[in-house]
Amino acid sequence: SLLSYLLLHREAPQPRQRLAFLLWPDSTERQARTNLRHVLHNLRHVLPEPDRFLDVTPRTLRWRTDAPFELDVAVFEEALSRAESGGDGSVDALREAVGLYAGDLLEGSYDDWILEERESLRQRYLGALERLAAHLEGRGDYAGAIPYAERLLRHDPLREETYRLLMRLHDARGDRARALRVYYACVATLERELGIEPSAPTREIYEALLPQEREPAERHAGRASGPPLVGRTPEWARLTSLWRASESGRTQLVLVSGEPGIGKTRIVEELRSWCAHRGAVTAEARSYPAEGELAYGPLVAWLRSEGIQARLKRLDRAHLTELARVLPELLAEVPDLEPPQQLPEREQRQRLFDALVRAVFVSGKPLFLVADDVQWCDKETLQFLHYLMRAAPKARLLVAATARREEVASRHPLNDLVAGLQALERYTEIELDRLAREETATLAQRFVGHPLEKPDADRLHGETEGNPLFVVEALRAGWKSGWMSPKVQAVISSRLAQLSGPARELVGVAATVGREFTSDVLARASGADEETLVGTLDELWRRGIVREQGADAYDFSHDKIREVAYLALSHTRRRHLHLRVAQTLETIHAHDLGPVSGQLAAHYERAGATEQAITWYVRAAEVALQLHANVEAIRLLDRALDLLRALPETSERDTRELAILGALLAPLGGVEGYSSRRLSGVQLHALELARALRVEPPPPLVRSLAIASLSRGD
Repeated sequence: SLLSYLLLHREAPQPRQRLAFLLWPDSTERQARTNLRHVLHNLRHVLPEPDRFLDVTPRTLRWRTDAPFELDVAVFEEALSRAESGGDGSVDALREAVGLYAGDLLEGSYDDWILEERESLRQRYLGALERLAAHLEGRGDYAGAIPYAERLLRHDPLREETYRLLMRLHDARGDRARALRVYYACVATLERELGIEPSAPTREIYEALLPQEREPAERHAGRASGPPLVGRTPEWARLTSLWRASESGRTQLVLVSGEPGIGKTRIVEELRSWCAHRGAVTAEARSYPAEGELAYGPLVAWLRSEGIQARLKRLDRAHLTELARVLPELLAEVPDLEPPQQLPEREQRQRLFDALVRAVFVSGKPLFLVADDVQWCDKETLQFLHYLMRAAPKARLLVAATARREEVASRHPLNDLVAGLQALERYTEIELDRLAREETATLAQRFVGHPLEKPDADRLHGETEGNPLFVVEALRAGWKSGWMSPKVQAVISSRLAQLSGPARELVGVAATVGREFTSDVLARASGADEETLVGTLDELWRRGIVREQGADAYDFSHDKIREVAYLALSHTRRRHLHLRVAQTLETIHAHDLGPVSGQLAAHYERAGATEQAITWYVRAAEVALQLHANVEAIRLLDRALDLLRALPETSERDTRELAILGALLAPLGGVEGYSSRRLSGVQLHALELARALRVEPPPPLVRSLAIASLSRGD
């Protein structure tokens, strides 16, 4: 703090009395002066050549301006001064200034004197971003302006002018779907943080984006608001208590469990917003049913979140190289970054986990991470969470996970994580129950805007049994008109039936994608033109079927809605759509198909394209093996073998099976050990295939046989 203050106030000598008061405002004057002498003594010992940098007198301290040093704050302010002077170089000066701003001033420090200076520099930075985006918009460089507008929004997500700017920029580029998504994000943020709707100027831009042939009543129809948080007072008190403990330096994980639709995600979202208001860096990730999710998928989503990604480049190059295993884009973003090398499994995992821990805590602020639906989470991420809790027990970190307990089998890796964290006393579980009769009536009143008659409220609770999802879906499906079903599938089906024809078509495509989807994937897979895409996406959003998710994606507001929409498709239609989605993903990710190889395999399998599915399952296993995610690699290779063995018997099929068995041997030995019966069976079958094909046993088989023999003492 002393060094920082002297640097930031280098223009004049600083009186010792003032420094003592600023740094120790709660101490007596005598004690503060003693503290200052002690800290100055330490500073002079750790600072190389202190007299070259510090001018120390009995009454004052000063950072010598003639010392050889470079201060990022000074360079930032000098660039802003050049920009403010105008001229042809103002845009370049603004680019230089915003490029220097890698984060707020001294983010890890909370001294009182810093706060005002931090906010002053932050406001100058936001002003520079705004001016730069406006300059580029005026020049017609819409693509260049968008990243700066997005940065401005990340730093100030409640500023409506920025949402309007981004909507104009995307629209000017001819991408109305992305412009609409910006509006949806605006609605969700203002509703969540302030409980208000966008202003009239913002709504006018939104309405201008909609297809003109739509009826005025439909164009101006408001979106059904999200379900309010009702009840849950004891659970909320426990969650906020856990966060306060984490703020004080206690790493822990809380699991919010309960049946589908009970409100697990909703209460965690509320907690995330509450923590963000208290100054925490927050990030969320969702897991999905087995669809070829790559290892460390949720962890990658955290690292790509706004609060963490922007600060990753502060890490040293060795750790950035390790992170490139899960964030390959770093190799393109960081000049001359060495690609990661293949290492022995134990050493590589240790290095990767160490780099991941540093990346998670790179902001220096209290951290709140959300892991939604961990019953579908990959084993590698769960293992890392245990390592994270053990490696940083006093970090200011709370991980809030949600899970459906009925879908967690006895051998699920989540149970290992829970047992390990319970032993460390780092685990809490909060189980949500259904709403009581009075709470159901309150939820309905807040959702529809008026109280229900008591007989109606009693009937609603009886039909939904207090499940919040059932309550909301029933109300959205027109329960007020007298129709109601005790089955959630019937409730959701009725709601989907109210969609327009194009919207029903599009929701089927989105459900086939099976996870969060972008407007680009949806447009290409559905073949919809821009007018249809924009109109139907807006209809799905207004009706609460989909919600904005992540930086450039949508997701279903609940997985049950996606499931019902998917089941409504005919078998033939599903196969066709899975093929279209697979081909779309191949086109969009042609530059790097590794991260989507598992998804491609699953879509090709469901499309009935067995040959392509086998190829992509093997490719996905190779990607998993590069991360030493052996369990995932085994699952993928097993699926490839199941599909392959369903094909007619030919020598080509046997050759392919031998190659897959060879790839299976190493991860199988690593997971089950080289004395396992299953490994022995795979080895024997591979030897039989090699003999039948009259070829030499492939090197992976020979190596596996040798290690297995050694393990038996043979």
